[in-house]
Order: sequence, then structure tokens, then C-alpha cells
Amino acid sequence: MPIIRPNAIRIKRFRELKATLRTNRERLLVGIDIAKAQHVAQVRLAHTRLLDKQLVIPNTQAGFAQFWAHLQARQRETGVAEIVCAVEPTGTYHQALATFLEGHGVEVVFVCNHVAALNRRTLDRTWGKSDPKDAHNLCDLLERGLVLFYSLPGDRIATLRRLVRLLRHARTDLAAGKARFRNTLCPALGPAGEPLPAAVAAALPAPLQALLPPAQRGDGPGADLPPALAFELTDLAARLVSVRARIAQIEAELGTVAAPLLAYRLLRTLPGVGPTLAAILVAEIGDIAWYTKVSQLRKLAGLDIIRVESGQWAGTARISRCGRPLLRWALYQAALGTARTPFGRAWRAAMREKRHGDPHAFFKANVELAAKLLRLVWGVWRSGRPYDPVRGEARPAARPVAISTADQGRSAIGHPRACQTGRLSAARALDRKTRPCERT
Repeated sequence: MPIIRPNAIRIKRFRELKATLRTNRERLLVGIDIAKAQHVAQVRLAHTRLLDKQLVIPNTQAGFAQFWAHLQARQRETGVAEIVCAVEPTGTYHQALATFLEGHGVEVVFVCNHVAALNRRTLDRTWGKSDPKDAHNLCDLLERGLVLFYSLPGDRIATLRRLVRLLRHARTDLAAGKARFRNTLCPALGPAGEPLPAAVAAALPAPLQALLPPAQRGDGPGADLPPALAFELTDLAARLVSVRARIAQIEAELGTVAAPLLAYRLLRTLPGVGPTLAAILVAEIGDIAWYTKVSQLRKLAGLDIIRVESGQWAGTARISRCGRPLLRWALYQAALGTARTPFGRAWRAAMREKRHGDPHAFFKANVELAAKLLRLVWGVWRSGRPYDPVRGEARPAARPVAISTADQGRSAIGHPRACQTGRLSAARALDRKTRPCERT
């Protein structure tokens, strides 16, 4: 059976590969458009000529073997020793082919869906889309080096990711059930602008009574409800109980699977990080060896700072909100937990004081605390040492609220004055203060 290389070797090889994709001509480049029944591929000799404009690959083991035999024939014909394949993540249909190719020593890389969609329109300046055109598009992006690392996590990390996905779906079902009760069934029981009558509230099943404010819950004799509405309420209550049981079972399994991992035990030492959040962080980040600096983790979580600028106009700095939203959610929830500790409470208070007068100061302080936690995640995971409160709980230095003239238009993210004056560039702001008024 073919052996897949360890991820540490694959990430090192990917970095070397990406540095030479735009210049090296001694490799075969293959763009594969992924589909359910069959894939379509295009094969090129890098920066030289087109070898196969369109190859159909049945999504079967026999089809994969036939495709690999064709690539080997092209290798012997051209005399190159290296093959690089680019795939677009379409559901999970790419996993079987990617695993097959990696097992035969082929370099498999990802192409971002968004980048592929934007680049497709530049190929022939039309809005058309077809499988051969998508394969050609992937080859073009691969030739230009616009590719991403294709991660193949180990069995335990892969299991964690599946469980995290199940947990996310279960929590979505729970939130949908609560929203249905508040927005659909409660208005059917009485006017939405006033509390439910005590007799109606007492007739509700216990799981639904728990969703009401404590003052509205009834404990006396219940009123008679319409049969169809009563059945719907009972059914919803049973679904909520079932979903909560699923969530508890999935969270218990998450802890069982993640417990043997050293990274999980290290993250559990961080303030505000519980068993479920630690498992989600490990599943979303994967392997810390895939990253070389903490800024890559910030981009993965969507906590990196971006700014839109054009000419003399400069927008307000903000977080990008790209990358993995579940990782960003887990960090924010951990920040809320950290804020209950003396260290987190003092840190968040200092961040709110820095934004004095900003109505969104509380939320932005939590986001900044989440970014601080991400740096702590990086530190304990990379070092292999548990969290040290003495080193990690250094309080932030107080910063003056005033903005200097040179910093106008480029203020820190979330600054209240930046939200108002950040739309003027530094040059225009300086001109308004120093240049005399011109009179006609």
C-alpha cells in the first residue's frame, strides 16, 4: 500500500515548491477540476507547452490508476521527475484522489475557491464556466504559484475535526429550535408584545418553560391549548432534549479523543480554555509545525488587521474576519472566560479605557483579548511548556488617548477618534491645521 509522507516533510517540501513554481520548468503541472462522478484534468509542461488539454478521470480506483499510468507516460516522454497537482476543494470529493496521488509521491496543493473564481474571468474575459475551463484555470494559478498547502492531518486530528463539525451542526439545531419557539410558537400563544399568561406558560412542557424569563414561568394549573399547537410544542420540547443529549455526548467524545494529545493538555492550562474549547482549537489549528510565525495563526483566525486605502483616503483599521470562523469563535469564547479571571478583567478594563467613548469598546476589547490568547496558544504549543501565569499575565501599559498629528488617519483599530477622523489622510489633516486659508 502506498505510504503518505509525514506532514512535517510535506510542509517543508511545499515551501520549497512554492518558491520555485514561477521559474522552474522541470516539472509537470496538473490542474484537476473536482466533481462527484468524474474529474477533468489538464496537463502542462511548466512554462513550456500544453500536453493534455482535457483528461476525464472517473472517480473510481480504476480511473485513478489509469490517470496515474498516463502521468507516468508523460513523465517518460518529457524526462521530468516531478509532478504537481492542484485541486479545488469541492466538498469532500477531492479527498480520495488527493490521497491516492500523495501515496504515489505526487505533490498535491490547494487552490482557494475565491481566487479561482476571480481568475477564471480573466482567462478569456467571458462569464462562461465549464469543467475544462476550470482545469485550465487551476493550471494557470498553479503555474503562477497561487496555491495553498494541502493538509493531511493524522487520524486523531481528523477525528477531532469530524466531531467538531458534528458539534457545530448540533448547536445550530439547538439555536434553530430556540428561535422557532420564540419567533413562531410564542406569538401563536399570545400577543408578542406582552408576557404569556400564567396559565398558558404553565401548560408548556418543562424544556420550553426553561426558555422563558424566570418571572414568566408558571407553576399552577395549565390552560387547555389547541391540539395541533400542543402537539407541536411537545415535539419541539422532545427535539430540544434530544439535541442537548447529542451535544453532551459529542463533547464527551471530544474530550476522550483529544486527551492523549500533548497540545490539548497544554491548551487546557490557559485561562478561559475549557475541554471543549481546547479540542476545537486543536482541531482548527491542526499541527503547529505547519506555521512559522504567529502572524500566520492570526490570519487563519481572521484576527489580522487590515485597512482599505485609496489615494488620499484611508479607512478605519479592522480585523479581516477571514480564515476559519470557528477558530475565531472559540478564541472569542475563551476571551469571555478569561475576562472572569483577575488578569483578564484587568486586561479588558485597560483595553476599554484605551477606547474611552467608543460605544463598541466592550466588544473590541474582547476581540483584542482573543488575539492575546492566540499569542499565548502559539507560545505554549510551540514551546511544549504549560502556561506560566507569572509570564503571561503582564498587564498592558496604559496608552494616551490623544492622537498625534502624524498618526491621524492611521490610528489603532477601534479607536473612537479613528472611527470619526480616520477617513482623512494624514496629509489632508495636516493641511487643514497648518496651511492658511485661501481667500479669493
